[in-house]
Amino acid sequence: MPRIVVIGALVYDFVFEVSDWVAPNRAVHATQATMSPGGKALNQAAAAARLGADDVRLVGCVGDDMLGDAMVAALEDVGVDTRHIRRHPTARTSIASIVVKDNVPGFIGAPDASRLVDESQIQQALDDLRAGDIVLVDFEIPQPMAQFALERARAGGATTVLNPAPFFTRDSFVVSYLHLVDTLIPNKLEAQLILGSESEDLDSLARELLALGVKRVVLTIGELGSVLYERACRLEQSAFALDVVDTTGASDAFAGAYCQGLALGWPAARILEFASAAAGLACARHGTMSSLPSLDEVEALLAAPGKVIPR
Repeated sequence: MPRIVVIGALVYDFVFEVSDWVAPNRAVHATQATMSPGGKALNQAAAAARLGADDVRLVGCVGDDMLGDAMVAALEDVGVDTRHIRRHPTARTSIASIVVKDNVPGFIGAPDASRLVDESQIQQALDDLRAGDIVLVDFEIPQPMAQFALERARAGGATTVLNPAPFFTRDSFVVSYLHLVDTLIPNKLEAQLILGSESEDLDSLARELLALGVKRVVLTIGELGSVLYERACRLEQSAFALDVVDTTGASDAFAGAYCQGLALGWPAARILEFASAAAGLACARHGTMSSLPSLDEVEALLAAPGKVIPR
């Protein structure tokens, strides 16, 4: 069974559900508040482990503090290998405040330790890669580190997956190393920013990304589901009919489930359905890591009648 190696950020999340956005000089009471280990890499690794992956390694950096302790313990509880999580002696564990209104999150982050992953740490974690292992990278670490991780993964014969989030502004640097990516999992805005395009045409965006050397593009489009593209293939997957309460962890659940499907050697259509089910279940719960579904829950949803939202 291939190993799944996730490289990125560990962030402790404080999530507040509100009926109104915060404004200057105004107090807003949360209707619900939760605390949870989070960060894209942590969520993705935990998602894969909860969905049955028995060899998941997380590479990241936390502070030598209580929040770092809590995140490492939470990961070990779900079976993630934490030996390559560095405890930084002076930087604090990264935190984020996530404010959710009408199921839509806004983020305030203090990256700190999560941005301090370095080349030697990545190299050590990838030294024993085997052909067919899966390496998943995101943009909560600096892009040069993401590029280095993809280069080392490709050199080791691994399958590379890039979830290009968060992605805030147009940056042509990422285009220079997209040829290292086997699967790119962006949303529409991230695809537009990578390409410097304002096109709303998903097919056009995907074709441009494939032309830059990506082997497979999986565009996630929220309540409309997702679309998978290869040069000679296009697959649509509808979203699942669930009551949405918080979309914060959905993309991470999707990416973790996608990697587990790859590890199991499933065909593309089955992987896409599995990942979409995991993302849908994450949307039906509050929080980040705390929202991630189990394998039993995903399998039950996949077996249920009337499970998808017609497009």
